[in-house]
Amino acid sequence: MLGCALLAFATGIARADQKDHTSSVPPSANQAASERYFVDFRSRPGYLFGHTFIVYGQLDGHGRPIKTRYAGNYPTDGQRGLIVGSLIPVPSSVRGVREDYQERPTNIYRRRLSAAQYARLTRVVGQLRASERQWNLLFQNCNDFAIEVAHGMGMDTPMSWLPPPAFVDGLRELNSH
Repeated sequence: MLGCALLAFATGIARADQKDHTSSVPPSANQAASERYFVDFRSRPGYLFGHTFIVYGQLDGHGRPIKTRYAGNYPTDGQRGLIVGSLIPVPSSVRGVREDYQERPTNIYRRRLSAAQYARLTRVVGQLRASERQWNLLFQNCNDFAIEVAHGMGMDTPMSWLPPPAFVDGLRELNSH
């Protein structure tokens, strides 16, 4: 499995710099009225392979994000947790971190949501925030968090061992129907 992850990482590196866009199209008049919410599955540079997290919130009348929230699975012990968590599971929590706001994303997959879908998303994220969590580089990583969110939204997901930019591509490909 580690060999597959390294192969996927090597092939994903060349593509990572090319992905700095959302897949959403400007809303039509009908769509804009019914889908005023969104969730972004994003990747960004980070420890070793990069990082996957979500941004979600409301859209203004022009489809621009307002009132955004950030969430990902992060070791509670910061850098030390990342190092130790590369070997064994460490305690973690669901939250946003400064790097999520500051680092330029390497890939973004945006889904527009209705009010009901957004309520479901916030419920799923709230349950994940309230649960006891662990982080491990191979078995309970940031992609696994995104998988839990996506499954809670009824979405299909790729394998968790993909590097974050490739993982976000996989989400897009599996759910753009």
